[in-house]
Amino acid sequence: MTETAASTDPAGRDAPLISRRTLTKAAAWSIPVIALAAPAPAFAASTDVPVTVTAQCLPGPNGGFAIATAPIPVGEQVTITLTHSGAGTFTATPNFPHTGSNPFIVTGTGAAFSGQISVNFTLSQNGTGTVTAVVTGSGGVSGDSSSFVTQRRDGNSQNYNQCSAG
Repeated sequence: MTETAASTDPAGRDAPLISRRTLTKAAAWSIPVIALAAPAPAFAASTDVPVTVTAQCLPGPNGGFAIATAPIPVGEQVTITLTHSGAGTFTATPNFPHTGSNPFIVTGTGAAFSGQISVNFTLSQNGTGTVTAVVTGSGGVSGDSSSFVTQRRDGNSQNYNQCSAG
């Protein structure tokens, strides 16, 4: 069986035609190339958003975190997770719009983000507690950073007189 046929072009010459079989073979070979090329735009669209987290010692049983990012693309998310180690407990109060209570999720609007989280420690006598903030990207944002605040309450005192941040 032949894969080409002849036809007459407008000038009256015989011209070979491409058969359906040849066309099907060419299409089958091109599909893997198209499939390999298709995912590339998705990877190119990923955005690395640099993040800075700065811990702060505040008066009394308090500490805090200041968080700043470069512009977060619309719809992308940054997640702020607080963890506790050591004695006592803590409460956290963010001063920015978010979803969730811990982790706190901030959804990008196309603008840079800046916010603070106040931390209040509850420690027993001679107790030491540390809260660590870790900021990561989700939904394509890949920047991350972390910092900590440690508070200590000495002896029978109600004073929280030792704090470190880093």
